[in-house]
Amino acid sequence: MREIEIKVKPANLDEAKRKLVAAGVVISEPKKQHDIVYCLPESLQSVGGDTSVNWLRVRTENDNIVYFTLKRSVSGSLDSIEHETIVEKGDELTKILEYMGYVVFSELTKIRQTGHYNESIEVCVDEVPPLGGFIELEKLCRDDADGSAVEKELFAALDVLGIEYTERMTKGYDELMNDHLAQSKEK
Repeated sequence: MREIEIKVKPANLDEAKRKLVAAGVVISEPKKQHDIVYCLPESLQSVGGDTSVNWLRVRTENDNIVYFTLKRSVSGSLDSIEHETIVEKGDELTKILEYMGYVVFSELTKIRQTGHYNESIEVCVDEVPPLGGFIELEKLCRDDADGSAVEKELFAALDVLGIEYTERMTKGYDELMNDHLAQSKEK
């Protein structure tokens, strides 16, 4: 399955949530998601859409459900082949990844609320300390989908929903967090 998403930093996250609700998007209760993203050591510098790199994520949701996800970029960080499953023992999975030579690329915790627009588009409202608040629109597609057309569809939906944003993000949270941490070290 292929996941194509757009990510924006809204001018006002609370106002954006009000607009989503006014447009009929039912927003879920908040979920805490702790994500650890792994890659092979030689891939640590291969961000930004390298289509030969497998990114492995261990996500613990609300401290009790563990998801294991493989992502491989198709045309950028927000367009990837994605396969995901629930695992029983996250700590064992972590040991397996370490024995396979994988290392931590990034680690972060976010609070996510989700909803749907027009059934096929998932809307995510994320608060990612210390990065701030974000809105994502995601669509699951066939592997051979026209990524550019899907991206245009997602932006059209964002416009219909009336979400004003100050910045479009072209990186995933893992990359944004690593950029933030690198900038903090430089100061």
